[in-house]
Amino acid sequence: MTDPYDLLIRYYDAENAGFVEDFATYSLLADRFGGPVLDVGCGTGRVAFQLVRQGVEVTGIDPSGKMLERARDRAQKQSIGPKQISFYESDIRQIALGGSFNLAILTYNTFMHFLDHQSQIEVLERLAALIRPGGGLALDLPNPIETFGAPDIPGLVLERTFSDPETGQPVFQQSLASLDRITQVMDLTWIYDRMAPEGQINRLMVPLQIRYTFASEIELLLARTGWAGIECYGTYDFDPYEESSPRLFVVATRNSGAS
Repeated sequence: MTDPYDLLIRYYDAENAGFVEDFATYSLLADRFGGPVLDVGCGTGRVAFQLVRQGVEVTGIDPSGKMLERARDRAQKQSIGPKQISFYESDIRQIALGGSFNLAILTYNTFMHFLDHQSQIEVLERLAALIRPGGGLALDLPNPIETFGAPDIPGLVLERTFSDPETGQPVFQQSLASLDRITQVMDLTWIYDRMAPEGQINRLMVPLQIRYTFASEIELLLARTGWAGIECYGTYDFDPYEESSPRLFVVATRNSGAS
């Protein structure tokens, strides 16, 4: 099965170029817990390179080979060596990594790609085995409350527009989504329409599934898998988590008594 991020690699950096709101958050967490940092679902290194510039050693893991190819190319162009940043193509549940880390981060919506409690538990247990006692974990999720309370919107929704990095042509990113409120899984299709000067539309469709997780769920999952001191925030500024919060940003500490 083709990784959806292998499909959208052409547009990924361009559509996320302006997303810097969480940089300071991860910098503060790196100061709090120290390095090295494990960036799970690192993509092309959006957050990883920011931490490296802060002087933090980072290991990035991602199942998309094309994402990591671009990340390695960025490292080479910036003369960043393997002692500062290294990348591994793998599912976090399957990789064998030597050493241990002081902080693991699953940035913007990464944890949503694990679609049931069993896979979520496997991820959190694996991370508990990789993080030193007293080390940290950060999960950045959307607040599910608004999504579950709102009616489904039929048809396409325009998410954003940006310029194609290869041609400069305008790209219209749209979404088509259907939410199963029982399983909490959303079937989502990203649709990229690139408009050529003569009016021709080049369309790319990227289907994937994501799962919404509620605060009470994540707290129970973390407590079960060797994590303690669970903190739930509603923004990247560590504001208290509330019903109307835009994010569910969770920080936990590796239980010193866990094996």
